[in-house]
Amino acid sequence: MSIPGSIPIAERRATVAADLGRCALWLGWQCIRLPLFLFLLVLEPVVNLVLGALALLGVLTALFWKAFGPPYLPFFLMLSISLGLALALIVYRKLLRWLS
Repeated sequence: MSIPGSIPIAERRATVAADLGRCALWLGWQCIRLPLFLFLLVLEPVVNLVLGALALLGVLTALFWKAFGPPYLPFFLMLSISLGLALALIVYRKLLRWLS
């Protein structure tokens, strides 16, 4: 059963314009992806060191001040900021894996 004036699905083929459009989009994506990936790859050691060190230092500082510090210290805020830094490092690594 077909509708008059419609093209059956089996007879649809990709046109040259569609192929050129797909090729242009793919090429554009590669022109964006590759420089971004290389830039993030060069920065990876610095980002790993800074985010990892700040996350570890924040957790250790929060635990130290919880044990020996004043009672009004915002412990959960310090801990959540440190865990947020660790999460940012995980997101950075996932982004690198997605762009590669």
